[in-house]
Amino acid sequence: MLIHIYIKNIALIDEITLDFDECLNILTGETGAGKSILIDSINFALGERTSKEMIRSGENNALVELLFYLRNDEAVDVLKDMGIHLEEDRYLLISRSINQTGRSICRINGQTITLGMLRQVSNMLIDVHGQHQHQSLLDVGKHIELLDEFCKDDLKDYKNLIAQYYKDYKNIEKQMENLLVDEKEKERKIDLLQFQIGEISEAKLKKNEDELLQSQLKILSNSEKLSNGIESIYAFLYDNSFKGSSACDQLGEALKILRDLSNIDSELLPVYENAENILVQLEDLSRDIRNYSKNIEHDPEELQNVENRLDLIYNLKRKYGNTIDEILEYKEKIEDELNFIINSDEKRKQLKKEHLELEKKIIELCKEISDIRKEKAKVIEDNIEKVLHELEMKEAKFSIHFSQKEHFNENGWDQVEFLISTNPGEGLKPLSKIASGGEMSRIMLALKSVLADIDEIDTLIFDEIDTGISGRAAQKVAEKLGYISRKHQVICITHLPQIAAMADQHYRIEKKVEKQKTLSSVQVLDHHQMITELARLTSGASITDITLKNAEEMKRMANELKVNFV
Repeated sequence: MLIHIYIKNIALIDEITLDFDECLNILTGETGAGKSILIDSINFALGERTSKEMIRSGENNALVELLFYLRNDEAVDVLKDMGIHLEEDRYLLISRSINQTGRSICRINGQTITLGMLRQVSNMLIDVHGQHQHQSLLDVGKHIELLDEFCKDDLKDYKNLIAQYYKDYKNIEKQMENLLVDEKEKERKIDLLQFQIGEISEAKLKKNEDELLQSQLKILSNSEKLSNGIESIYAFLYDNSFKGSSACDQLGEALKILRDLSNIDSELLPVYENAENILVQLEDLSRDIRNYSKNIEHDPEELQNVENRLDLIYNLKRKYGNTIDEILEYKEKIEDELNFIINSDEKRKQLKKEHLELEKKIIELCKEISDIRKEKAKVIEDNIEKVLHELEMKEAKFSIHFSQKEHFNENGWDQVEFLISTNPGEGLKPLSKIASGGEMSRIMLALKSVLADIDEIDTLIFDEIDTGISGRAAQKVAEKLGYISRKHQVICITHLPQIAAMADQHYRIEKKVEKQKTLSSVQVLDHHQMITELARLTSGASITDITLKNAEEMKRMANELKVNFV
């Protein structure tokens, strides 16, 4: 629902702020006052193509902001997919600006978006009917969606089932495509996979083997350095040939002196015991060093073996994965692929059988879905024709045309298009071929009347829907607008008092000259001002007591009618 609109520097509009009612909003005013500019501004904000010429003379840029309260859950999901955050209050602010270079910037809730994203969202929020082309019902692709909404209770189970069948059907097709290779390609693929599996299998890789080999390589390549270093350490600790005496020998001599001294002063006894423990540890360390030296091998052949093994692992990593784990995972994958190809003939037969069985089930569902649609279509056709006749399109014929697609999809095999004939002797034509703006608006009004309960687009704008009608037709149009406005928010520009009288909120658009500048302004009318405006619409410039009394009566009758709308 459109809550609020802000327009700045668009054509004759300097700055306008409007708050809309949730039911029927009527805009009236003299020709040229700026009503069309208001609709143009809304279309601009919704993503319609435009140019810098719309910017008010003397200004550098223009801006339009539309504030919506979002009730359409589908629109909420689309916004989430776009990464646009929506607050819990579900308010959505669309803004679009344009500067003198012709560049426009679109935003939703302050987040910059593309024009395509803006159109995708706005198409689910608002429809503008009349002279402008922001009309969802002219999109043939939406006709089947509207029809299915009308019969959703009857179709729900069928559509869920066909969607699942179709998903499985396409998955089988994908598997069959993977099997469709000629024999030469098949043999080449088998040879390649067998070679790769054999190469990896022969290597007999073990997890973390490369890390262990790297450690082993480091030791083997430094064996001489290790041997010399260990010998020097042992000689320093225990071999008395090192500078005359070893560390153990010297510490032993120190212990003898400490033992004698501790007999003299008992406070040295702990020092003696500590030195004795250190000597034991030094002897243990010397023994460990000696044992380690016995295990040091300088084996050029083993070194070469380790280097060769690491080269093999490196080559396998280069081909099949960055780690041994990845290489082994790749081997499992290509083993499955090899088995799949070797058994492809049998697999293909099985898949083809499953494919045909699913196709039969889907075709049967397509028939049932199509029968339900066609049955409901007759009800819609009759109801829309009835409304069109009430709207003084007495000879109008409405039809929902069905054709069958070359191939079914998850929605069945039906192609649906709404067709209309407005004059005797004329054939049925697509809605987009209707030339008259007034006829188009009334057709849209009839469609919206019948589909009001199921159409999820919240806000409808009818731009001069009264073109070419008067009298009884005008009254019927007013009643239909009043009815629809109980299901949807309606904004309507009109010249007819019958329609204006139905307003829940009435706005008058005026044009005035200030400081040699022409400006459009909008005034929200109270009850007295509404009556005066209805009198003006009825009689023109000359307003009398009689026209005021007639306007009062018209408004009273309209209010009584609205009470009966469900």
